Amino acid sequence: MDTYHASDSCTAAARNLLRLLNPLLKDEPPPTIVPGQLQSSCGEILSAIQALVPTLIPKSPIFANFHDGQVHDPLGGGSYAFQEDVVQPLLLALTNDEILANGGDGLLVDKQSNKTVPENDSVRPFQLLSRPIVIHAGAQPNNSPHAGTLVVFCYAFLLAREIRNRIKSMVDNADAKPPLVSVEITFVDTAPVKDHGVKIGGIEYQKSYRDVPGALAMHMADYKHVLHLLSTWSDIPFTTTFQSNFFSHPTIPSLLRYIVANHEFLGRQLSPKYGVLALRAACPISGCSLAEKHGRLNAYNNNSSHQNRNLPSAAPDTTIAFHCPYHGPHIICISKPSDVARLEANAPARNLIRSMSQLLDTGAHHVRVTGADYAGMYQEMFLYRPLAAWSAATGLAAGRTPHILYAPLIVDWSGAKLSKALYVRDGGYEAMKLFGTEGLCSFTQLKSRFGDDGVEGLRRLCEEVQRWFEDPRKLFRAYSVEYLQRVIMKGQKWTST
Repeated sequence: MDTYHASDSCTAAARNLLRLLNPLLKDEPPPTIVPGQLQSSCGEILSAIQALVPTLIPKSPIFANFHDGQVHDPLGGGSYAFQEDVVQPLLLALTNDEILANGGDGLLVDKQSNKTVPENDSVRPFQLLSRPIVIHAGAQPNNSPHAGTLVVFCYAFLLAREIRNRIKSMVDNADAKPPLVSVEITFVDTAPVKDHGVKIGGIEYQKSYRDVPGALAMHMADYKHVLHLLSTWSDIPFTTTFQSNFFSHPTIPSLLRYIVANHEFLGRQLSPKYGVLALRAACPISGCSLAEKHGRLNAYNNNSSHQNRNLPSAAPDTTIAFHCPYHGPHIICISKPSDVARLEANAPARNLIRSMSQLLDTGAHHVRVTGADYAGMYQEMFLYRPLAAWSAATGLAAGRTPHILYAPLIVDWSGAKLSKALYVRDGGYEAMKLFGTEGLCSFTQLKSRFGDDGVEGLRRLCEEVQRWFEDPRKLFRAYSVEYLQRVIMKGQKWTST
């Protein structure tokens, strides 16, 4: 058994702290201290604590930080523009889309005066909505969902409930039937499985979760449990889909023909590192399933015949040839649905193709909820600019853009987002056990913390997100694990100033 021996630095730090605390431990009344002296004494004690704490576990030092418990929600940007409401502007935009799709002039612009609709307009245009409204969110099921993913899921279900309730409250005719509002969760089962990839000749190959038996099922029970709870609490139905469902949509082949025809241009836009489209397909040879991760060896053919002597000479229609390091090239033909369903895409390419497809869908309205780390330059570079070029070249979805709402990030002490253990060094979140915040790292740990299948912890988180909806400026900021520790682990609320 190892015996802990305090180091000289630990001993010195502890003695200094005791020296400062000793006057507070005496039974006699403390001497009169002027405010300036009290503040100085308090500052010295806090500094002494900060000096002591790292010496307690010298091999894995921890650090003490303090705060005053005051929560600020300052206005600016989105929090200023949408401080009163985020749902009504979204409903107005959806109504505008539906009217434009039906050949109308839309509601957002006055054709005569070229002025936008006044803010205090008493018209309730979203009574006109007739299409189903689908709120989308997604996740890579490569570990149990952590607090950041759970916030996105809560946001999606609560947004759907608020939209449904808002529309119902505005329907004057009791016999009128408001459109169905639902949530769709897409699992990115084409994410790479750790330790199943290989690097050959500087080219990375991966195996996806859907191609490794048992890998996909490992954490799915947690996701299903979370989604069923949120669906029950919000009274909002949900569906789940996978990448094969996405690539099986009827609009995908025509979009892929555009993608293939413009793959060089799009590759430079969507992949700053390699300059090529990261489209993939797993090797079809039984037992292989390797896919070239970044699409660096892909061969695109937008004609009816191939010039590549290594490929069949009469392959019909647009094709993409992929490379397996062990079995050579294999082809996907865009006109074959079973081929297209095998496709995989990295996040930027998938985001672009999905948005194109949803903009062309006249049967439903689509709204996406995702983490705030995908906002800003990411969307400008990888989504809005390519969408504008596609619309200009084809005339499709003219003047339209996707509807995306960004859920607040959950961040650690340094301001970095709480991530999956997959993306931080081994043991990177080990200290969270000591701090009592380990339940935020995964739903599995949240269940362990509460001992009730995580129901109470998830309920507290959902109620916190609901408070953000009630005060929408709170939706436009990040939240630290220390903030959520009080809310979820201790069941207490913070009061904003």
